[in-house]
Amino acid sequence: MKKLLVLVLTFALASAALAADKLMGVVTPAADHGFTAESIRHGEAQAKLLAEKNGFEYRYMTANDSGEQINRIETLITMKPDVIVLWPVNGDELRSAAQQIMDAKIPLIIYDRFVRGLKPTAEISGDNVAIGEGAGTYFNEYFKAALAKGTVNYLEFKGDSSTVPMERTNGFLSKASKNFKLTQSFVTNWSQQTSMEQMENFLSTKTVKEIEAVQAIFTHDDEIVLGIVEAIKNYKGPAKLNIKLICGVAAGKEFMNLFDDPKLKGIDFITYTFSPSMVRDAIDLGLKAMNGEKLQASYKIPTERVDKNNYKAYMAGNLYKIRYSIN
Repeated sequence: MKKLLVLVLTFALASAALAADKLMGVVTPAADHGFTAESIRHGEAQAKLLAEKNGFEYRYMTANDSGEQINRIETLITMKPDVIVLWPVNGDELRSAAQQIMDAKIPLIIYDRFVRGLKPTAEISGDNVAIGEGAGTYFNEYFKAALAKGTVNYLEFKGDSSTVPMERTNGFLSKASKNFKLTQSFVTNWSQQTSMEQMENFLSTKTVKEIEAVQAIFTHDDEIVLGIVEAIKNYKGPAKLNIKLICGVAAGKEFMNLFDDPKLKGIDFITYTFSPSMVRDAIDLGLKAMNGEKLQASYKIPTERVDKNNYKAYMAGNLYKIRYSIN
């Protein structure tokens, strides 16, 4: 009996030691805007939770640019982790470093911004194509009467040059009526300040006719919308603004305030859910890969539209509550 107990204890200790020897590496962008800041809080919380529950070690690293991310990856590779979860600043710039991970036979989970031409262990993201398609379909219905008579002019405010904006724009164009005419496109780098300045510049440099012709604005993020809205509120020029619909992405708390803002009467808003808490799903996949589970090549996290008709119900739902469960 004593020998059996010793064997059981020895096996338990060996299993614990094996788990403790396992290492998960996580590399994400630094908190350059609200979405990434929220994501980091969720990512670190999930990595810590899973590590404590499953008895492994983890290293969570952030970086301001692709160069820093490459350095983080090279450092992690020398530590021989059992999996790396990578959220690239820019996928194209991380291709070589990501390939180094694959060459080292380390399972690789890529989140949000993909590395084109690379086939990692698994990719996971919000459904950016569906977001664009949903917006295009909604624009068609919203402007149905106007489109029947002619063109509808719109502005586009993109996030950056990664795969995320490309998918959202392509999704939009695949569904939006050909009678939508793009007046001007901007790249904001996800910055509220930048989008505000870009909108202010548009309103101050274009003719009255050009300004009044714009009826819709398609953006890639709620924070971009908040900057645009500030420019609209501050506008004192001669043109009578004719903007009827503005679309965002993320469905964050500040965006919800726009639906009842008395200074924005006459403008409708829609957004699509894209929660910072989604990074938790990427960390979960990292654990599965670390444990040798077979994964799908690609995972898409569903999105839903939020507008003036359902935003209160959305705020009472689980997705919103989980997002703001971390202060």
